[in-house]
Amino acid sequence: MTTKVAVVAGFPPPPGGMPHQAEMLADVLARDGAHVVKINTNPFGRRKPRGPRFLHVLRELRKLRGCDLALIFGGSYASFFAFSAVPLVAARLLGAPAVLMYKGGLARFFFKKWGWLVRPFSRLARAVVVPGRYLQGVFASFGMRAHVVADIVDVARLPQRRPAGDGPPFILCPRRHDYVGGVDLAIRAFGRVAEKFPAAELHLCGDGDARPKLERLAGEVAPGRVRFHGFVAHGELARLLEKATLLVNSTRDDNHPNSVLEAMWADVPVVAAAVGGVPTLIRDGETGFLAAPEDPEALAAKIIFVLNNPGVAAEVAARAREAVVEFIWPYEQTGLLKILLDVANVRPKGPGARD
Repeated sequence: MTTKVAVVAGFPPPPGGMPHQAEMLADVLARDGAHVVKINTNPFGRRKPRGPRFLHVLRELRKLRGCDLALIFGGSYASFFAFSAVPLVAARLLGAPAVLMYKGGLARFFFKKWGWLVRPFSRLARAVVVPGRYLQGVFASFGMRAHVVADIVDVARLPQRRPAGDGPPFILCPRRHDYVGGVDLAIRAFGRVAEKFPAAELHLCGDGDARPKLERLAGEVAPGRVRFHGFVAHGELARLLEKATLLVNSTRDDNHPNSVLEAMWADVPVVAAAVGGVPTLIRDGETGFLAAPEDPEALAAKIIFVLNNPGVAAEVAARAREAVVEFIWPYEQTGLLKILLDVANVRPKGPGARD
């Protein structure tokens, strides 16, 4: 009998880390032979209006009935309670064994304030799955157990052994345009970089409420040198990685950024703020370059070092590509369904029968 799996998450559009993980997870599970049911918690392609969005999700949760496994993506704050906790309750009521796939940002701060309420909802799941050791440690510090199952990275679509370019420095920063994303820090750091490399360009992928403010800042710090691409699809991000001299990750907090992992696979040197789980992915000077948090000067110094030392940067990028396999689930690899069924302690259905 075919195993029926529900994936409860926001699916693209718009682009973003969790929507693309949900889409790729559904694809991999289908390749593994599962009958995948998508329950889209972001049906309007944007975060608002929350009222109609919530009512839509409530209606869609009826699809959980008869599912052998429910994979419920988890964000933080209001998103968790509306679009993770409620599906967890529904899965329990409808008899669908659930796994909470937690990937929410600001996890430490969220749990510090609301962990007492998150804990009973997480216990409704058969298991909690996180993409890396950092989030596993966050859960453990609040008395909750989590299993590590690496995020999916579609390595086939990423550049392979990118040749070093001879053109002007192309600095890529794919982060959401809000306070946590720290794009303002990247722009300020780039202002210092641009003084030493007049042909350099900073390319920003993402969007958000802070974009008008960031555009004004870019006009003051490096007029005409900062390109705003808005949200880009994963295929377009891969093309930008082909051109990139380096990727900068200037967030104020982070868990397990897929854009960093993808750059490491694509031989693109990474300069990142040493926040959250980023130091569990990058060893400074060995597989990437770490700068002090919320410090544009430190970030600029690392970027300038990379640009002034292309040979060292290439060696670091090569080591990063070898090391990153520890943190990713190759998109073309099968067997993820069995791992998730085992984590949830659910017996897979046998071959030959139909739903």
